[in-house]
Amino acid sequence: ANKRITKRTGTATSSATPTPDADAHDVYTVTALAVGATFGAPTGTPTEGQSLVIRVKDNGTARSLAYNAIYRAVGVTLPTTTVISKTIYLGMFYNSSDTKWDVVAVAQEA
Repeated sequence: ANKRITKRTGTATSSATPTPDADAHDVYTVTALAVGATFGAPTGTPTEGQSLVIRVKDNGTARSLAYNAIYRAVGVTLPTTTVISKTIYLGMFYNSSDTKWDVVAVAQEA
């Protein structure tokens, strides 16, 4: 009771293929994205219902975003580009029945 659970985090400054590690990251941040990026399938062994948040911000220039087929939009639309200097969050859960990361939340800084 009354204990904080600290999220496991990982960060990439910029990468054409940012790839979270499901065994090591609950929150994966891409800062100063300087190239178009295709998010790779998370490495590791995810468990049913495991959550993952991806946070993305460009380096002051809009960048294209694409996703490995393991990411599946559920009730949202995956962003295909960043908005200059704005943070984007993607919230997802692992669906072991379908072997997919179901993206259920997308939010962009106002």
